[in-house]
Amino acid sequence: MAMPSTKVILFNAAASLVAIGAVVGVVRTWIAPSGLRACSERYATSMVFPLEREGVVLTATDIQARAGGRDAGLLENLEVVRLKKGPAPIAMSVELPKGSAAPTSSVVPKGGISFPWQPRSLKDQSTACLSYQILLPSDFDFNLGGALPGLLGQADQSNDRFLVRLAWHQGGSISATNFVTLDGKKFKQHADGDGATIPRGRWFRLDQEVVLNAPDQENGILRVWIDGALAIDRADFAYRVKSSVALAGVAADIYYSGEDISARSPADTKVMLTPFEIRWP
Repeated sequence: MAMPSTKVILFNAAASLVAIGAVVGVVRTWIAPSGLRACSERYATSMVFPLEREGVVLTATDIQARAGGRDAGLLENLEVVRLKKGPAPIAMSVELPKGSAAPTSSVVPKGGISFPWQPRSLKDQSTACLSYQILLPSDFDFNLGGALPGLLGQADQSNDRFLVRLAWHQGGSISATNFVTLDGKKFKQHADGDGATIPRGRWFRLDQEVVLNAPDQENGILRVWIDGALAIDRADFAYRVKSSVALAGVAADIYYSGEDISARSPADTKVMLTPFEIRWP
């Protein structure tokens, strides 16, 4: 299906922040069967977000310095720790205090973290894979939902950009939303997981694959795996209208996403994440 013109997108976005084109159901890609290997197993080039330097564990202040002033919640809620056992020797421990929402919101206390990681090596790529492992406590309350890290992209000479944010929901279901900014206007596309749920009480792996669409076409690919099982598979996403928009890195967002009191963190808890890994062809 051809992507609407820029004028049409802007009109629709300004009207109600709706997704591109008509409302559609979940579209499975026939070229990607459920047995497709996770993207982390298919891309050879990789880069890992560093959590230590010359054997010394980084502090929240160290990571904040790399974020270029675009962080929230790091000093309050992030600690880098060594693991006695787990999928990696080092991990991020993220606090989600009772009653908290996003650290960028007006809610107090501030919960979770938000910061960008934009490695120069990824510059101008049109295909990428983000991988990391997560540990939720066995009594973790999903409540009404929260944000998880996802891939982002942007243009060098404008504010055009996109963010594919993963999210958990009630009962542990998963989804992904593509937030696009075009000429100052915003629209979004949403994809629910195909019956997959997020486990608690053990480490699990998330892989997210993004293949950018051709400009002015809705043929971008989004796939998400949980422990190697394909949970989201779409081939109708529109990450960009202009060819100047390319993949740029990771939006490291972890928090309960609702500002309403019923959607905030129901108890003091924490989430553990291994270092982010980005792969590309």
